[in-house]
Amino acid sequence: MSHKNNPKKFALNMSAAQFTKFYILHLLHKRNSMISEHFKEEFSKLTGNWQPAPSTLLDTLHDMHEEGLLQRTEDYKSHEKKRQKVYWYRVTPKGEEEFEVLKKHYKMLFDEQIHILNKIMKEVYQ
Repeated sequence: MSHKNNPKKFALNMSAAQFTKFYILHLLHKRNSMISEHFKEEFSKLTGNWQPAPSTLLDTLHDMHEEGLLQRTEDYKSHEKKRQKVYWYRVTPKGEEEFEVLKKHYKMLFDEQIHILNKIMKEVYQ
């Protein structure tokens, strides 16, 4: 997967969809199950203000379910009203394996970006 010189990449030199997939697997590795609202909250906590576009998040969750990385269970947001449906997502064994592969791959990328940012901070701000 080449990530060099692509102007459409996220700040960490990966697409927003790639980062969204990686962070979803991380969150579900830590927590048993989540709904889309929980993911939005966690992205906001991590970055302070950024979260994937709703379409990116929902498409990523759908794709991950189709790929067998996530299990999806239909439920209602309120059991009394039974109006708004939600999906609870859990990571599958295949998703756990994918997370371990992505962790190793992205660690190198994150280290590279930290190095670049440190150079910028030193050169420009000190």
